[in-house]
Amino acid sequence: HYLLIRTRADSNSRTYTFRDKNQGYLNEWYDAIKSTQVFGVAMERQAKTRSGVPVLIHKCVMYLDDKVDQEGIYRISGVKSRYENLKLKCNQNIHDVVFDDEPVSVHDVTSLLKLFFRELPVSLLAPWYLPLTNAMEIEDETEKLYQIQDIIFELPWTEFHTLKFLISHLFKVAQYQGENKMTAENLGVVFGPTLMSTRDPNNQFSSTEYQLVKTLIDYYSWIYHVDVDEVALKEDRLRRAEEELKKRMSNIAAPEGSSHTSWIVEVFFLRDSVNIRVDAGQTLREVSAEILNRTKLGDGDYALHEFLCDGSLKRPVHLSEYLLNTTLTLWDERVQRSWLAIDSNNMKEKMKKAAGRFAKDSQEHGTLHVYEGRKKWREVSVKLCQENLSYSRLRGRCTINLENHTWYLGCEAGCAPPTEHTFTLRSTDQSSREDQFRVFCADEEQELWRWLWRINAVKYQELDYRLVRSKRAMLSTSSSHRSSFILTNDR
Repeated sequence: HYLLIRTRADSNSRTYTFRDKNQGYLNEWYDAIKSTQVFGVAMERQAKTRSGVPVLIHKCVMYLDDKVDQEGIYRISGVKSRYENLKLKCNQNIHDVVFDDEPVSVHDVTSLLKLFFRELPVSLLAPWYLPLTNAMEIEDETEKLYQIQDIIFELPWTEFHTLKFLISHLFKVAQYQGENKMTAENLGVVFGPTLMSTRDPNNQFSSTEYQLVKTLIDYYSWIYHVDVDEVALKEDRLRRAEEELKKRMSNIAAPEGSSHTSWIVEVFFLRDSVNIRVDAGQTLREVSAEILNRTKLGDGDYALHEFLCDGSLKRPVHLSEYLLNTTLTLWDERVQRSWLAIDSNNMKEKMKKAAGRFAKDSQEHGTLHVYEGRKKWREVSVKLCQENLSYSRLRGRCTINLENHTWYLGCEAGCAPPTEHTFTLRSTDQSSREDQFRVFCADEEQELWRWLWRINAVKYQELDYRLVRSKRAMLSTSSSHRSSFILTNDR
C-alpha cells in the first residue's frame, strides 16, 4: 500500500512516497496530513475560531471588512498567481498567514475566499438545497421568510455560524453599494452557485440560488435576530481594541517580527522563555501545539497561565480565549508587572471535584468575605444567578456581570485576608477606572473551588485549559508506528 504526497514551494516540486503493509495506518496518516491543509478540506476538519468559523474565512473577512467600499469587490477577479501563492501559504500553515504582510490586493483576497468555498468537498448549503429552494418558491413573503429562518436555525453549529459570519460581512458590503457598485443582488449572483452547488453536472444554475443569498443579505438582521446598532457597537469595540494594540506597540520596543496585525508574545517555562507570534484573530487553541513544540515540553497536563501584580494573581487561560485580549491585559497601565507562563494544569482537577459535588444546583448561594479596602473585610451573603454575582453592601446591593470580568486565584499583596482562600474578579472594561478588582475570600478551600467552578461555567461550558498538540504535531513527533514507513524523496 502506497501514499503519494506531492509538495510545491515556489519553483520546486517534490514527491514523497509512504509505504506500509496496513492500509488503515496509511489512511490515518493521510487524514493527519490532509487536516493540516485548508483548501479541499471538509468543514468539520477545518481549523476554526472559538465561534466555529474556519480560520481562513475569519482572516479574509477581517482583512476585507474595512475595505468594503472598494469598487467591484467580489466582482473583479484578483491576479491568479498572487492568490494561488496565497493559497499555498494557507495550506502550509494558515495561522502564520497575515494578509496585511502579503503583497496582495482586495481582489486577490476575495478571489481566495471564493476559491475556498468552491473547493469544499461539499458546498456549504448543498445538503439543504431542496428545503431552501422549496422555501424560496413560497408565494407569501412572510411565510417564506419564516420557513428560511427555521431551516437556517436547524443548521449544524459550524455551518450556522459560518453562514452568519459570511452574510454579516456581505450585508456590510451591500451597505456601501454606492461606492463599490455591488448590490445584494450582485452579491447573490456571485455567491449563490458557490454556496449552493450540489456538484451535480445535471443541475443547471438556477436564479433561485442567487435569490436566496440576496434574501439572506436583505433580511440578515431579521433572520438572525441581530440588532444592526449592536453590530456597529461590536465592530467599534474591536476597532478600538486593535487601535489600542497599535498604540501600545508603537510605544514599546516590540520584538522583531511584530506588526500592526500580529505581534510577539513571550511565554515563560521552567527557567527559559520562547517568543510566539500570534494575530488578532487567533485563540489559544490555535497556537497551543506551537507553544508545546517550541518549549519542547514532554507529555503532561500543562496550561498557559496569566500572572498579574507581580504574580499575586494567577489564572489558567482558556483555549477559546483570543490572545489579543490577554495581551492587552498584560499591557494595561493599571496592572503591575505581569507575564504569561506555562504551569501544571492542577486548577482543573480541583474545579472538577467541586463540579461533581454541586453540578445539580441551578443557582449558587453562600457566604464570602469581600474586601473593602485598607485591609478591611466584611462577611456578606453572595448569590450567583446566571451571569450575575450579587451581594449586599452598606449602600444598596452590588451586582457584578461576570461576562465582563475575569477571575484570578489570589489577591493583591497587602490585603490581609481572613484566610488564604482568596479569588479576584477583574473588570475587562478598559474605560473604567473604578473597582477594577473585586476581591473575595472563602473560609474553606473546597468552598473557594466551588465558587471558581461556578464562575468559570458562566463563560465556558468545559474546563478546557490543557494545552494540546494538534494533528499537525503528529507529523513531527515520535510515533510508535513510524519505523514501518519507507520514505523516498524523488525530484
